[in-house]
Amino acid sequence: MSEASRRLRLGQPTLSLQLKQLEEKIGVLFERRNRRLVLTERGRVVLRYAQDIFARGDELKRVVERGELSEQRTLTIGAQEGVPKAIIGGTIVRLRALSQARIAVREGSAGELFEELSVGHLDFVISDHRFTQFSAVSFLPVAKEKMALWSSKNLKKDLKGTYPQQINNHPIILPTPGHPLRQKLEQFFLQEGLVPQIVAEIPDTALIKELGVQGAGIIALGETTVKSWVEAGRLVKVGVLPFEQRYWLAVPRKDLRDPLSEKIIKEFRRN
Repeated sequence: MSEASRRLRLGQPTLSLQLKQLEEKIGVLFERRNRRLVLTERGRVVLRYAQDIFARGDELKRVVERGELSEQRTLTIGAQEGVPKAIIGGTIVRLRALSQARIAVREGSAGELFEELSVGHLDFVISDHRFTQFSAVSFLPVAKEKMALWSSKNLKKDLKGTYPQQINNHPIILPTPGHPLRQKLEQFFLQEGLVPQIVAEIPDTALIKELGVQGAGIIALGETTVKSWVEAGRLVKVGVLPFEQRYWLAVPRKDLRDPLSEKIIKEFRRN
């Protein structure tokens, strides 16, 4: 306590009082052993958090002095509803390969995530659409996959005739209205004169896939997204769709120089 008082330039009674007040709020931090103060288990946990807080403070000081963001930080990524988990996971792996930053993922609708991106609460957004109305955002290509219609084996047996007319009047599960894939599918149905029976409208790709596996209806997903289910014999291809699905990494422009964002932009543009 005497050494801590000296370093903090506080009187020992003042320091003892502050420590007592802290322990009254969050629990006992020290225990006395052989006339020495030793951290309790709770104390060790609090110390780790305190060290992280001071490290973040030091990082903030360096950012302000240098005028650029640090590469050693947490990247908060928005994952738009409907983007396959395989695409999100692959993007995170690529980001981790470029830095040692910690990755935090937040899921939500496109509207919610891009609002968060615009006010700086998110570093990037993984999206299935390139939104042209956001002038202060760059969209980098992440992935693309061929699209097809899929079903369970039992449901496929009920489809008669040739593709695509064979899906007429059969159950189908679609993304919710307004989703870019929904719009493409509706255009395809219109061009081919198809009227499938819509049994569900789902925003989440994982749930669409699960319902397809259970035979609830025909589903429209990318070949990469359903690869493991096809290999396991849980889904079979009904027919290929005449378009691809593309995915993007939305990156906002920053006032401070950000070496990590610059590295990520360069890498994704190259590929």
